[in-house]
Amino acid sequence: MSNLTRFWYLEEVDLFEYFCPINGAAEDYEKMAKRYLKKGDFIYLTDDDSDKVFFIHEGAVKIATMPNDNGEMVRAILQPGEIFGELSIFGEEKRMEYAQAIENSMICILEREAVVSLMRDVKPFREFLNKLVGQRVIYTQKRLESMLFKDARTRIVDYILEQAQKVGRVKRGIVTLPNYLTHQEIASYTGTSRQTVTTVLNQLRDEELLEFDRKKFMIMNLESLEAQTTPD
Repeated sequence: MSNLTRFWYLEEVDLFEYFCPINGAAEDYEKMAKRYLKKGDFIYLTDDDSDKVFFIHEGAVKIATMPNDNGEMVRAILQPGEIFGELSIFGEEKRMEYAQAIENSMICILEREAVVSLMRDVKPFREFLNKLVGQRVIYTQKRLESMLFKDARTRIVDYILEQAQKVGRVKRGIVTLPNYLTHQEIASYTGTSRQTVTTVLNQLRDEELLEFDRKKFMIMNLESLEAQTTPD
């Protein structure tokens, strides 16, 4: 399916080569810093030193903040092939958010100095990181606009379609994707309430557009679900 494509940065540069060189010499791979995480483990917390960059080899990671006593704000859901913590090489001294595994995961880690060296010596890597930061700024702006101008149902559908584009698998016309988040976390990500998320998901199921359980979503009719986000 044409609109279920890999992210642009996987086409631009082979991050596995730099963070998890499993195709290189075995002894080199064993020297790489890696962490195996259980679901719920924290990778770093707000105000931790910002001195490393992380690459997701397996699993999924949530980036979030706790802006006030009303609960967390989920900023991003990241899957295999994505990096995070990159602001450490752009002047961030302390983490401004926290990172938490939302699936059993394995991540590869590079110290800030190693990433700076790669940026200096490897032009495609430098261009990739600069582009990544710019793309994430644009993405943040688009999410803010979505919060301001789109209704709750559309924001929730947008979340499902966004995840489908990243990790959806198509079989016999049905798009299946992991359901990483609780309804409360989806509410945090979409700027809605847990009750609204539950209501919208149940409506989509009644309309035969979506099936779901605690582990996965199944988009039964992608074209019709995409039409939900198009203004009349």
